[in-house]
Amino acid sequence: MNFSKHCDLCENEITSLEKGLTCKLTNKKPEFKNTCPEIKLDNKFVKKLEIANLELETIKKKKNTILFSFFFLIIVGFLLIYKSSAFAKMMLSPIYFWYYKVGLISVGVSNIIVACFKLRAFKGEFGTARHKKNNIEEVLEKYGICYELKLDFKEKIHGIQEVIVKMNFKNWKKKQTETIYKIS
Repeated sequence: MNFSKHCDLCENEITSLEKGLTCKLTNKKPEFKNTCPEIKLDNKFVKKLEIANLELETIKKKKNTILFSFFFLIIVGFLLIYKSSAFAKMMLSPIYFWYYKVGLISVGVSNIIVACFKLRAFKGEFGTARHKKNNIEEVLEKYGICYELKLDFKEKIHGIQEVIVKMNFKNWKKKQTETIYKIS
């Protein structure tokens, strides 16, 4: 069993280089079957859940921009490669025809490579954020805690955006939380 998923959300977690992960209550390594009877979910848990959801939503909001950039760079790259001869002929000096053609093809290939790296980076960020959120929700499911999330993205001012994160909980001691984050 992966205890760190549970203990990472608990207020009783202690981590050190010499002992590793230990419980503050017992000063021993965690030992439980499916759920910990002494788990203390409080501020640390709420903050991790809010940040995981906020990261995922922020990345989702960038999706359309990334996809537009990807397709634009791909199209421009293929056009430069396909039309490199026509563009090279338009140059004034026929002596440098091959230099222009090779230069345009290399710029086209570079555009395609940049587009692929941007898409790959986005997929990596998205996958990591989704994995963090799923790990937290997997633990919450074991303890029977459900929540509803509402993110309110305010207008960006000078590159900083205020986000109000509201969560309503079911089957947990706190019924509702509200936190304001500022992201750039």
